[in-house]
Amino acid sequence: MMNARNKALNELTALSRFVFCSRNSTQAEWLGAALGKWGTLLQEKADVADLLSRIVELNPLLVLLDFSGIEHASDQAGVLAIDSLGTTAHATELARALSKTLPALPLVAVGSMAFPEGTIAALRAGVSDFIDVSASEDEARDVVQRVLAKAAARAPAPVKRGQLVTLLGVRSGIGTSTLAAHLADMIQQRNTSHGGKRNAADSRVALLDLGLPAGDGKLYLSANGNFDFAEAVRNLRRFDETLVHTALPRSPGGVTVISLPHSLSEMRTVSHHDALALLDRLRLYFDVLIADLGGFTNHEFIANLTGAADQVWLVTDQSVGALVSLAGTLQELNGRHPDDGKRHLVVNRYDDRFGMAASQIAERFKLPLLATLPERTLKLTSSANRGKLLHEVAPHDTYVKAVDGLIDGLLSHDETAAHKHGVGRWLPKMLLRK
Repeated sequence: MMNARNKALNELTALSRFVFCSRNSTQAEWLGAALGKWGTLLQEKADVADLLSRIVELNPLLVLLDFSGIEHASDQAGVLAIDSLGTTAHATELARALSKTLPALPLVAVGSMAFPEGTIAALRAGVSDFIDVSASEDEARDVVQRVLAKAAARAPAPVKRGQLVTLLGVRSGIGTSTLAAHLADMIQQRNTSHGGKRNAADSRVALLDLGLPAGDGKLYLSANGNFDFAEAVRNLRRFDETLVHTALPRSPGGVTVISLPHSLSEMRTVSHHDALALLDRLRLYFDVLIADLGGFTNHEFIANLTGAADQVWLVTDQSVGALVSLAGTLQELNGRHPDDGKRHLVVNRYDDRFGMAASQIAERFKLPLLATLPERTLKLTSSANRGKLLHEVAPHDTYVKAVDGLIDGLLSHDETAAHKHGVGRWLPKMLLRK
């Protein structure tokens, strides 16, 4: 059985990721050497809030937490008798946050028998598996292998997670919420028309209506219900299939809509890692989540949500104000996370006569141009005033055709991503094969 486990690990080397949360580069190098034949060890050094979003983004097989009480290589000569650097407190906070946000993610403590306080802190934080940095690499591999085997026993089958697409409107009033509503409803229509037994009551698409002004997406989709984003976070522990399909607001076409609360001050009680935990839970129940962040102003929240997304669409138009806002938005994003290839440009209300071409905008801001949506303000406003979306009254309109093209690319990307990420999540199960 052990040979079979090793064989499975060796076959999937390039697909496996391990994350070590520590500032100690010496320990990171040692762990990297120990686990190198199984995959890639990534060292992360940020604070807890940033680490949570980063770990969600990286989707690792396992996370290692530093309970050694040693922060730098220079401290290795003598293990600190007192953890004056606060590394143990940081690891404890992160362990508890990860257990709450990603309960299925395996955690391993890294420490030293010469610093027993770290071992005790790890156990109190709920991390029972331990790698001693003074032990051999073989012992470290044995611990990791045992932890992955236990994880496989707890998770008998891989779980499909829905795709999260963030529409980041660079400012209010450029049509991001209108695009999000059309996108969500048209994807849901495809589900109901091509999904066999599915019907409009089977909601497989959710709109996170988080743009400003608040509630526009819910209004455009004529969704009924008042269960908002802050309330959803408060009820995270109660989330199951029944709550999702009975309590959450639903449009006549079957799109589930979760909007900002009427009083935006309630969002101050929503922690970033609880918001990420909600997104992760929702992805179990929906094939596609569309997050509208048009005009949203909390940069830390935006960075965390875009970091967890599968795709990030920056929505602008050709106006000078929007392009200035696009520059500022990219500066904020780059200051928090480097571009990881998920960002694409969507130019809305596009008309060649307005000046700068879409290709020029894309080149200027070094973004791949995903789509241009034609200037159809009159038609979109007219249909909205009738309580309809444009594809309901003019299915062959050029705007509708452009959104259809976006959906084609989105669903194609979903199939590719499902294959890519599915293998990594199969690894723990393969460890148990004989």
